[in-house]
Amino acid sequence: MKVLLVDDQVRILEATKKLVDWNKLGVDCVLTAENVHDARAILDGEAVDILLTDIEMPGEDGIALQRWQREHHPEVLCIFLTSHADFAYAREALRNGAYDYILQPAAIPEIEKVLERAVGSLAERRNLIELSRSVDETLSSAQEETMEWSRWIERGETQMVRNRITALLDQAEAQNKRAKGERRRLYYAFLEACRVAAHLLKTDFKALLADGGEDEAALGKRYENRGELLDAVDRCLRAFDARARREGNGQELTTEQRVREVIHYLGQNMDHMISRSEAAQHACLNEDYFSRAFKKETGMGYKEFVLKQKVDYAVKLLTNTDLPITVIASKVGYDNYNNFTQMFRKLTGRTPTDYRKSMENGI
Repeated sequence: MKVLLVDDQVRILEATKKLVDWNKLGVDCVLTAENVHDARAILDGEAVDILLTDIEMPGEDGIALQRWQREHHPEVLCIFLTSHADFAYAREALRNGAYDYILQPAAIPEIEKVLERAVGSLAERRNLIELSRSVDETLSSAQEETMEWSRWIERGETQMVRNRITALLDQAEAQNKRAKGERRRLYYAFLEACRVAAHLLKTDFKALLADGGEDEAALGKRYENRGELLDAVDRCLRAFDARARREGNGQELTTEQRVREVIHYLGQNMDHMISRSEAAQHACLNEDYFSRAFKKETGMGYKEFVLKQKVDYAVKLLTNTDLPITVIASKVGYDNYNNFTQMFRKLTGRTPTDYRKSMENGI
């Protein structure tokens, strides 16, 4: 296991290299670089597993390094360790696929905890690669999303997969990538994830589709346009959802059970904005019927419930952590800090900053 530390301050580099218990984490090689240029050279020449980098550095910054790493070495997990709390940086880092964002000053145990999770994620990835080989699947290290999707599907988090594919399509179109080529890559990565997920669930993908009223042969090459691709994705994911509902005693979930499942799903994906339409799809219910059932079960409308849930979680983070408010906003699904502040104030009567101060002063 190799880790690359990048920081223009030699003192911080040496302290991190010396104080972190690398042996406990299973890391046998720690490399260092003082700028982005040297970091790129190391990434090209060494089989690095984890990149731990500062953001603000002379010349090119850590965000530029991450974008380059994501394109050239997507198998590397990138973690930011920085004293810069600007929300725009955190948002950019998370959107580019950063594994985590540690704000300095951070205690060594906190850094070790994040690194330990990263090492665990790498181990899980490698286990999944071995699993895919056992069923004659070939997962490229450049298709990290495929492995993540298969775990999401296995856990029943199918809407997460659709959201991610939609976001990647948006990103490709915004960056003027070859649209059809990117759709083709995403489509086959998705089908690959479905087959691995089916194996993890100890079922046959073709049989699973048939049980859900779908035909594997009808899927064909469904990537000629965006709508066609997303339709095929929905059809496959609905088959997995139908299987999940048949588990147990072979009985369909009641409407109340489906609403409670959505509530759990919302709690597990707090950092995403799940629309009412998406929630209804997750519950496999008509949107209007879902809205009525949700209000009957919770006593609140869907939007009202989601906002309260997010505020409650934000309050918990404001009270029990030292996370910057910009990062807390991101953790409850807000890309725009001002929108988060307005929402928080509307429901609590105070801004997040005022709320935190009042907690610190015991008011």
